Amino acid sequence: MDRRTALKSSLLLTGAFTVPSLSVKANRKQVLQDGLNRTGLVVKMNDLEIMLFSDGHVMLEKPQPVFAPQTDALEFGKKLRELHLSDSSKLDLAINVMLVKKGNRIILIDAGSGNHFGNNEGWLTASLAKGGIKTSDITDVFITHAHRDHIGGLVAKDGQTIYPNARYYIAKVEYDFWMSATPDFSKSKLGGEQANKSILFTQKILNKIKDKLDFFGYDEILFDCLRTELAKGHTPGHTVFTLFSKDKSIKNIVDVFHSPVLINKPHWGTQWDVDFEQAIETRIKILGNSSESNQLLMSSHLPFPGLGYISKVNGEYNWIQFPASNPHEIIL
Repeated sequence: MDRRTALKSSLLLTGAFTVPSLSVKANRKQVLQDGLNRTGLVVKMNDLEIMLFSDGHVMLEKPQPVFAPQTDALEFGKKLRELHLSDSSKLDLAINVMLVKKGNRIILIDAGSGNHFGNNEGWLTASLAKGGIKTSDITDVFITHAHRDHIGGLVAKDGQTIYPNARYYIAKVEYDFWMSATPDFSKSKLGGEQANKSILFTQKILNKIKDKLDFFGYDEILFDCLRTELAKGHTPGHTVFTLFSKDKSIKNIVDVFHSPVLINKPHWGTQWDVDFEQAIETRIKILGNSSESNQLLMSSHLPFPGLGYISKVNGEYNWIQFPASNPHEIIL
């Protein structure tokens, strides 16, 4: 074989091997959605088995004024870079969902976005399946608050409920707010049109499950492992759940913080808060309590799996991700 023939053969072989890689690149979204991290992270805490799943993520191409609506843009961008969160041009938020196994009960805390908002969200049912859990296995669903990325996954686009055998639970104050004739967004930084879209979507979902819906109050203990706590501001009935077993506990702080930037700068706030100033007050209170108690936290939107601690150094709070070495299982 002469040099020209050898070169031609080499190019043909190279081309043959590049075709599959091009195919993989073209299907990158599907590869990401079917990734290994969707099987869920197991956290064993005495007699409780907790699983943390990904429902996807939300990429904000213009994070301001959604975040820090009253803050200087240069200061905001500088803080994002300082915290290694990208810059002011984009901000990526996780959607983490907690599941609890307690005896014969399989309890889901929130249900993610569902298949209503594009391919980057709504991964939960596939994640559950990879973790060996069918939607029909879920016995109970607790709703922390009624924003779309927490209740959208309860109902499919065709109107069918996703968890046919479950009972649903929500704080009465939260339900009454959303289902009233005119939910009050006067203390929010959210625009009227966006607020109206949120209201209509929430009412549609809650109406679909109303026949299987029960109400809970605050400072209640449910199923001998869940303690409810009001953390108002983000919504009027925004609920924090503390899961406990003997001497161990995890506090699911849900949407108190959507990003590490709100831990470091809690007063910057977000337009998503129904009561902007009250949300800041709640954020600061939980920061102080969590830092002083060294409480292990789980968050819906901090980097997956959303498990970690609040640290205070030189008067500033920061997020410390839980030091998990085993990517599949944590034993507390």
